[in-house]
Amino acid sequence: MPISHSAEAPWFYQNWPKPADQQSANIFAEDLMKLWVQYEKDPTFIQQKYILNLIHAIGGNSPYLSSLILKDIHFFEFLLQNGPDEACKTTFHTLHQFSIQESRQAIAKIIRITKQKIALGCALADIGNLWSLQEITLTLSNLAEVTLNLVLNHLLLHAHKNKKINLPHPSTPEKNCGFIILGMGKLGAKELNYSSDIDLIILYDPDIYPDNDDLNTVFVRLTRQLVALMEERDENGYVFRTDLRLRPDPSSSPLAVSLPAAITYYESLGQTWERSAMSKARPIAGDIEAGYTFLEAIRPFIWRRHLDFTVIDDIHAMKKRIDQHKKTGKLNLSKLPPNLSDENALEWLVGQNIKLGHGGIREIEFCPQTMQLVWAGRFPELQDSTTIGGLTKLTEKDLLTAPQTEKLIEAYSLLRKTEHRLQMQNDYQTHSFPNSLEELCQFSIFMGYETPEKFAHELFPLMQFVRQSFEGLFAAPENDEQYVLDMPTEELKEYLNQKGFPDEAASILQSWNDSGPRALRTAKARTILTNVLPKLLDAFAGQRNPLLVLQRFDTLLARHRAGIQLLSLFERNPALIKRLSAAIGTSHFIAEHLASNPAAIDALLEVNLAKSRFNLRKTVKDYLKNTEYYMDAIPALHGLVHSEEFRLSIAYLDNQLSLDRTQILRTSMANIIIKSLLDKVTKEHQKKYGYIPGGGICVIVLGKAGSWEMTSGSDLDLMLIFDHPPEIYESHFPLSSHAHLHSTQRSLTTNNYYIRLTQSFISAITSAGSAGSLYEVDMRLRPSGSKGPVAVSLTSFKRYHKEEAWTWERMALTRARIIGGPLKLQKHITETIQHALLNAPHNTSDAQILKDTADMRARLLRDAPPCSQWDVKHLTGGLMEVEFIAQALQLIAHNPEIYHTCTRIALRRLEKHGYLEHKDAKILIQADRFWRNMQSLLRIFFGKLPPQDLRTELTPTIIEIMSRDLLKTPTQDIDAIKQIEDKAKLVGAKVRTIFIKYIGAVS
Repeated sequence: MPISHSAEAPWFYQNWPKPADQQSANIFAEDLMKLWVQYEKDPTFIQQKYILNLIHAIGGNSPYLSSLILKDIHFFEFLLQNGPDEACKTTFHTLHQFSIQESRQAIAKIIRITKQKIALGCALADIGNLWSLQEITLTLSNLAEVTLNLVLNHLLLHAHKNKKINLPHPSTPEKNCGFIILGMGKLGAKELNYSSDIDLIILYDPDIYPDNDDLNTVFVRLTRQLVALMEERDENGYVFRTDLRLRPDPSSSPLAVSLPAAITYYESLGQTWERSAMSKARPIAGDIEAGYTFLEAIRPFIWRRHLDFTVIDDIHAMKKRIDQHKKTGKLNLSKLPPNLSDENALEWLVGQNIKLGHGGIREIEFCPQTMQLVWAGRFPELQDSTTIGGLTKLTEKDLLTAPQTEKLIEAYSLLRKTEHRLQMQNDYQTHSFPNSLEELCQFSIFMGYETPEKFAHELFPLMQFVRQSFEGLFAAPENDEQYVLDMPTEELKEYLNQKGFPDEAASILQSWNDSGPRALRTAKARTILTNVLPKLLDAFAGQRNPLLVLQRFDTLLARHRAGIQLLSLFERNPALIKRLSAAIGTSHFIAEHLASNPAAIDALLEVNLAKSRFNLRKTVKDYLKNTEYYMDAIPALHGLVHSEEFRLSIAYLDNQLSLDRTQILRTSMANIIIKSLLDKVTKEHQKKYGYIPGGGICVIVLGKAGSWEMTSGSDLDLMLIFDHPPEIYESHFPLSSHAHLHSTQRSLTTNNYYIRLTQSFISAITSAGSAGSLYEVDMRLRPSGSKGPVAVSLTSFKRYHKEEAWTWERMALTRARIIGGPLKLQKHITETIQHALLNAPHNTSDAQILKDTADMRARLLRDAPPCSQWDVKHLTGGLMEVEFIAQALQLIAHNPEIYHTCTRIALRRLEKHGYLEHKDAKILIQADRFWRNMQSLLRIFFGKLPPQDLRTELTPTIIEIMSRDLLKTPTQDIDAIKQIEDKAKLVGAKVRTIFIKYIGAVS
């Protein structure tokens, strides 16, 4: 079919590169003309200017592409007629239609011819700037995938027919076949180049073939056949060279590795480079579902939940070995001046390896890969196997700057384009420029530059920037100071005295040299300490009491097991040293918290503390999903909760988060933990005891959790309410499982079922880790208090609040919120709570409600008086009285429009509906904020029980923050504490006056 001529230039009317070799261009044009005429084509067509330019560009630059055109003139015509998009699409479609039952020779031929067509189509789309880098690499990656799938399915079916294996689904061999091909490296990331090897890991599941004793031999033979079909050359060339050396322990393991062996290897012996490799792994052929299940199983190996900066040293060492292996004698890019002349830059580029050399592709790839290994375990949204995608996501999380990322992506795109042109010249697996200046100048013509100097002018500065960025991330910090711990005693004392430390500090440092903390007992840990100790001491010296800060740091070291990881954090993040010094210098409680909760240190790394880098809900869900039993996830949840608690506290102290926002975020975290654990515990409970048809259970949070006002160390006030149809008396198991019930499975009566479920749930929350439980739980607000059942039926709950509930229990319900459980049950509980708030038992009068409230306040003053003037909750006119006013007035209002679990919002609604005068509401809302602010600060600085004599524990930092938040005038003057005490007495007196006015006298 003749190619149509139109007024509008077709796709191939491009600004094609000039031929670097005019003679070769002319010879190719002549050969093509002869073939064209032989196939009875219109000879005038290829003599037209825009076609002739394309022909000369290919013929004078790429012998390989020229040979592909001459081999298949029909495909070249189709390509000209329809463009590379349609040509590649049609080629892939033809391959998809090819039968896997064809002969081995036919399979080999079709995949090689497909490779030739896709290579030509991609190359012309690349040279003509029709496709982006992503489109080119994706198409080449798709070529690898579709050819591998065809070959594998052919081999699987052949093995099945020869009774070597018994496929579950012979008509679709890959389905549940248990044979997995993982694409690694550039193939895994869909970033293949023209002459890439394809890195593969071959796995198989022996459980699919339990009676096949020869399974490994069968799959190893199949793997060899697959490799041969992909990489052996014949008259049609080859498809892809194949590399299997990324498999577990390649020197001793077979070519196909069983899943149990692979999982065991990665869990026990996996190295950093293998973590990096597996971060790009992707199932591409065979049993895809099993492949993803395997990757999920080794996820904890790839993506560490703690921030592990030791990986940077490992990657740096890996790149150093590459540099030594590829040593060319050239000067380090970072040592060359930034304004190097274009002529000198061009000379430097001669023979340069643009993949593995300085400023090359590998250095760009290492940046996102390494930072992802450090951060993406904690922040899964950073997990992107592509180089550009990885850089972009790191920028979104403020781990790279936008200008830095933009320039790295620009360099990556130009380097990959250059790599492609080098490879498409002769289909060689090369990454190096020609070794002569003349040949490099010719290559720059193929790149489309008018002069070689312009090529060097654009490429060289980008490579220099890449090298500088790489060294900035990976270069080991240098320290020329003498190793402090090697100093003689008197010299060490003098050294420390000059920094402001007393003599006692020397004995602490010298103790590190003796048996020392466990964290310092490895050679690598002590090497890192050499670098960071002077910086640590300088930062400690900047605090008001350097010795005290050193002592607290010594305690932290003594309790920390992973010294290398901890010290690497300091080595790679100098700003962390200052933040840690300030934190442990602020208060003993904060120092103790950090020493007991190593995960909390991660929070100090974040500059923008107000913006969490990870999706908390998804993280908790992943922790629970990746464990069979909920108790296995508790240690990880401990670290998460303590780290997030500390982050919120530090963000609040840094004035990055408001009081209200901090408390809402802290409560939201508790909500997520509660709901996720309830779901997980319920599922495990159902496996053991079955399920209650039509039944369900909900968690009701009260107190600070109910009012969205949780502060540091807040308890969880909980009750659990269940419901089920009245005709159901015991738990059931699915009919399908009756014949297979285990001895541990048995039915329970409905009450016992929900009581045991509640006990398991409470056990999960209160299970003690190294730093205590997730939360302390108080269930005394449930009906009948501590004497009542831990789980209450909805029927009992209704009856109790209709007939027996005390006023204080109804007051507690004003802050009740429902978390988790069936939506229908949530609705019924909500209706029940609202009915209880509107209707007092025994027709209790409003006057009696107010009297009960006043009496209860008086009783608490007698039985639980304030332990000091800083006991914010129990002080006269303190936080409890503000809350009592809001709660009692809501009960006597008998108006659902007023009800709200949050005290300050309830107070505003009471004012709006006329139950509080404007001036009184304003005083109470201000008092609520003042008391909550003070309580939050005291909890962070001193824990739940502030010292009797607060002044003995004060530091300048504490005084400054307390005066900033409570007086609105930051100062480090100790007199500010007296002003805070005076203000507290004034606020308390105002609240007590309002309490008496609306509730009654406290006697």
